Amino acid sequence: MFHDLNVPWPAREGSVTSKKAKKAVQKTDENTHSNSDTVDPLAVLTESEKSRLSQLVYELRELGYSTIALNHVVYTKYDPQLHPHPFASTRKGPNPPFPKLDPRTRGGQGVRSRAQGIKQLSRLTLVLDKDQAIKSGTGFVAANSNALQNYDLLAVMPLTESGFQHACITMSELKPFSVDIISLDLAAAPRLPFHLKRSTVGAALANGVVFEITYGSATDTSSSAMGDQDLSAARRNLFSGAREILRATNGKGVIISGAVMDVLGLRAPYDVLNMATLMGMTLQSAKDSLTSVCQSLLIRAQTRQTFRGAVCKPSVKTPCGDDEVSLRNRDQINKKRKRTGDTSSC
Repeated sequence: MFHDLNVPWPAREGSVTSKKAKKAVQKTDENTHSNSDTVDPLAVLTESEKSRLSQLVYELRELGYSTIALNHVVYTKYDPQLHPHPFASTRKGPNPPFPKLDPRTRGGQGVRSRAQGIKQLSRLTLVLDKDQAIKSGTGFVAANSNALQNYDLLAVMPLTESGFQHACITMSELKPFSVDIISLDLAAAPRLPFHLKRSTVGAALANGVVFEITYGSATDTSSSAMGDQDLSAARRNLFSGAREILRATNGKGVIISGAVMDVLGLRAPYDVLNMATLMGMTLQSAKDSLTSVCQSLLIRAQTRQTFRGAVCKPSVKTPCGDDEVSLRNRDQINKKRKRTGDTSSC
């Protein structure tokens, strides 16, 4: 089972800053989610965005991926009213954009097919581009925990050293609004804008957070309009930054995702494995980055959505008889009854 946990969700054009714009967004969302049982996540997208997203999801299924995460990127302080969940779950359960493909909902759509389905999860990524964003707050607070728990995965993309330390140490602690993935923009420059310290990286790994390497900038043809030279530079930067991550993490706790905007930039799982070996990963580590590490991450994300990280509700069984009698005393009483011929037991 291969996973691609970074499929870009089309972002709204422009930024919501004025009060009038905020009220307009809130009014639109109220109209869209007025009937929580019949919400179409694709209703807010244009026809071109629907077509592009549909091509990506269907092609990922054909390539052999079983689970994807549609990534909603936020570039400012997170606010549930300004950044509503694009495809939040309804009263009936999950609400994926393409319910006929999702194994959780395809039965309700009347689809009975032996073809492989593709599970569509939700992901929120917060970009920390300035140090001021940390001082003013990221929005990942207890007041917004209910809205954040609606996402299957939470991620952060730090672009500064202070943002990276804040993500690894503070935002990685297991709580209802802790992050699951730390993603780095590796193709933007020949070197990362900060040094990856083993102690800082180790703190994040100890909390169960994984680091993400995205190959989309090296294969996506839609972002290469600037020329072949810039595309070659992006590829060199990607491989250089990936080796830096592997050095700091010792190849552990790393996942590889697409983050591809165009369908021609997608790669099959085994092509991604080949690319990972060129970055310096072993074949087994490369395979784990698409399979077992992602599965462990999803389990960790589920514990984040439960109270204090509980996986299940424990059930306590009290022994029959008086509560004051211990198990050892009860066993002794049963042995004495067997000796005397009394077969009844508590």
